Parts: sequence; structure tokens; C-alpha cells
Amino acid sequence: MKLDLTRRSLIGGAVALAAAGSFPALAAPGARRAARAEGREFDAVIIGAGCAGLVAAIWAADLGARVAVLEKRERPDGNAIYALGTLNAWNTKQQKAQGIKDSREAFIADMMKVSAGRADRRLTETYADRIGPDVDWLADKIGVKFEKIRMSPWPRLGRGHRVTKGGGTGGGTLVKTLLKAARQRKNIEFFFEHPAVRLLTDRTGAVTGVVAKAEGGRRIFRAKGGVLIATGGFSANPEMTDMYIGGWASRLAIRGSRSTTGENISLTKPLRAKLVNMDQFHAGPIVAETHVNPADVLNSMRGIIVDLRGQRFMNEQNTYVIKAKTCAEKTIENKAFAIVDADCPVLGTTIPKFERLHNPYGKADSIEELCKKVGLPPEATRASVDAFNRAVEAHSLEKLNPPNTYRKPAKIEKAPFYAIPFEGGMTATFGGPLINTKAEVQDLDGNTIPGLYAAGNAAGGLFFRDYIGGSQLGGATVFGHIAAEQMAARAKAAKI
Repeated sequence: MKLDLTRRSLIGGAVALAAAGSFPALAAPGARRAARAEGREFDAVIIGAGCAGLVAAIWAADLGARVAVLEKRERPDGNAIYALGTLNAWNTKQQKAQGIKDSREAFIADMMKVSAGRADRRLTETYADRIGPDVDWLADKIGVKFEKIRMSPWPRLGRGHRVTKGGGTGGGTLVKTLLKAARQRKNIEFFFEHPAVRLLTDRTGAVTGVVAKAEGGRRIFRAKGGVLIATGGFSANPEMTDMYIGGWASRLAIRGSRSTTGENISLTKPLRAKLVNMDQFHAGPIVAETHVNPADVLNSMRGIIVDLRGQRFMNEQNTYVIKAKTCAEKTIENKAFAIVDADCPVLGTTIPKFERLHNPYGKADSIEELCKKVGLPPEATRASVDAFNRAVEAHSLEKLNPPNTYRKPAKIEKAPFYAIPFEGGMTATFGGPLINTKAEVQDLDGNTIPGLYAAGNAAGGLFFRDYIGGSQLGGATVFGHIAAEQMAARAKAAKI
């Protein structure tokens, strides 16, 4: 099967994957003994072939485990392949080679500050302790290539280890590299188009395997060492976003994968897993039809933002994350325009990107003509621009409704004028089953559910409100590694 290398597929033709192995369909309900006999047994069963799942599969295999990786699509299709491909890390060989100074204490403090102090500190400390060696492992053992670290404003600083692109996104390149390494290991079997539908448990409540849906019926995968859920979050499940975040969130455009539909919740909730941070997620601007990201313009702190009625409805000083959320919360259509003039400093990169990807935008020598081109009401939009310009002159932006708090405001007055469209988009959800420092899923009574692990965006506890850029792939790598070690150890103990 040959897949194309479009932006939506990203890892296509290089990943011509057939489901490995086959099993008879499950026996009729009630015939449990026959059904168990039909299942295959592995040391570790991993659900999801993204960053966390592939890291775990490789590491568990290298520890001697026989591993099954179940993926519900015909190829890896999680949020990682849409990511820029940065890992937030300190204490790496690359950081040291570039002479970048950092410390465990500063790293943890910054991660906690970004999360408003609501992230699980023990998980944050575990991340900090493991991320350096884990990034070195990616580079030295897996062959992941990283660009030179660039110094960035707080909190990223000199911590962003960005994967060198290989024809798509950095995240897509990371997944392709991990997938290649995994397929080189004979003790890893892949089962594509095998969505997991139920976890199996024994009489004590320990997780012993997975029931997956496949062509010809449902199939059983039993696990001596445990099951890792690495399916991502629930950003592409409107019912769950409505339930846990709110109806407005279900109107957010999807910035990443449409395959992240909440198996981390649906599989673990029947086992009384403790779900945490369920209303938390990362957002950003997007144009849903073309998947163009206009964040540069929204980050430029120039111009105003208006809804489809030409009215301002937010403080333009906010971060692009807040602007994306506000767009969905405050406009029923979840659509808006950034109105800027020729002095906006990022037009030189934004407009070529829009044109290259055939994304419509407005450009005209007057506000009225601009409105005609993009369908905004000229009179209302002109009034919003004029009110903003008068407030800039009077140094009274804070008196606008809503107020504007630009630190260095500039009038919208130099032609040509631009109208850049955007929608609020959801990148990834942060909520999920709470894990401990061993990546073990916890139940509502505060106990570990034996044999059940979660990593990446499938796990809850590590993120709240926001994160330092690159921490999602970093967390997937760290806790994927940890889960692999735990499952391999449990499998070995079971054989004794």
C-alpha cells in the first residue's frame, strides 16, 4: 500500500504498513475459555503508534520484551506528526556542547510557573530528571537529528531541541525515524487498523490485555507485563470536549489529528481511573479549510481583531493561545479577522505562506475596499479602526471596550491594509487518567491499577493551563520510556 506525502498524511509512502499477524474472531459471548485460547500473548501491549507508543515499544523491545503495537489507523496518525518537532529539555549533550547554562531547579520552577503551579510536581520532577538522557538516547541510539539550539525568550530559553525536518514537519520526521527503528526490531509486531475497544482484567482488577476491533471480528491481545495507553487526548471528539470543557470548545477547529478521539478516557473510565485536568487544553489560531497557522500576525501586537460584524471583542495584547480561545468563546461562528496595516512586521513571511497554500486574505488601499474583499461590513469595521486610532492618539486604549493594553501601540494608517482570517483551534487536550512517576494509572481511591500505564497526551497530571514549547513530545518520550521499563520488568517477573 503506497501513501502520498501530503501535509495531512505526512508520513505516507515511506510507511507502507500492513497489519502483522492475524487471529480468529472472538467466540460468542459466554465462551470465555475459548476466547482466551484464541488470543495472542505478548510481554507488553501498546495502544497508539505515536511518539510515546513508539518510544515505549523500542525501549521495551531492547529490554527483551515481546511487544504488540495496536494502531487504529492504517499508519501513525496522532498529533505528533503535525507538531513542529521540538523537545523541551535541559542537561543534554547538545546543550552542554553549545555552552548553554541551565539547572534542574530552574527547569522545574519554570515548568511549574507556566502551569500556574497546578501541574503534578512529582511528574514535573521526573520529567526534569529523565529528559536529558532521553533526548540523548533519541540522538545517539535512534538517529534523530536535531538543529542547533536557538536561544528564545522565557520560558523556552535554550531548551528547545528541534528535530531537523525531513520533507514534512519536525514531528512527522521524529515519528518516521522512531517507526523505522521500531520496525528493525524483530520482537515488535505492528497491528494497524486495530482500534482498541476494551481493556481486559483479571479477578484482582489487574489489566491483562486488550480487545481490539479488526477485519473479521474482534481480537484479543494479552499482556504479561501490562498495557500502555498512548492514544493521545480527546481533542477530536466533540462530545467529550462539550462534556468536559464546554459547548464553545466543541466549535474549535482541529489543529492536529482527527484521530485523537478519547480512547484514553473511554478505555480507562470503566476501571474507575482518576481523570484529572479534564477542562484543560492547548489552543491556537488556524484556518481550518487550509490548515494555515496565522499565529505570526496575532503575535505581532499590531492592529485590531474584529468579528464578522466588524466589532472588536478581545484585548489584542493577549497571547495567541488566549486569542484562539476567545474567538471560539465570544463569536458564534468562531471566525475573526486581524486588521493590520503595511507596517505590520511579519507580513513578509505571513503573506507568502498564505499565497503558497492558497489561503484567501484581504489586501486593499482603503479599509472600505478591504472590507468588500473579505465580506466585512465597511461602516462598522471603519468605526472600529477609527476608535482604535483615536485611542492611540489620546493614550487611552485602556478605556476602549474591550480595553487594549498594547505596550507600544501604533495606529492603523499606512496602506495597503490587510485582513488576515483565523479561527480558534484546539491543539491537544491535557486531561486524562492520572499517572504516577512510574507511568501507572491511578484509580479514584488513590491506588495503582496494576498493569495499566499511560503516556503522552493520553496521561493526565503533567500539564495545566499551558506548557513550555516542546514539553508534549518531551513528556511522551520520558513517560514512554518509563512505562516500557515497568512493563518489561513485570513481564520478566511473571515468567519466574
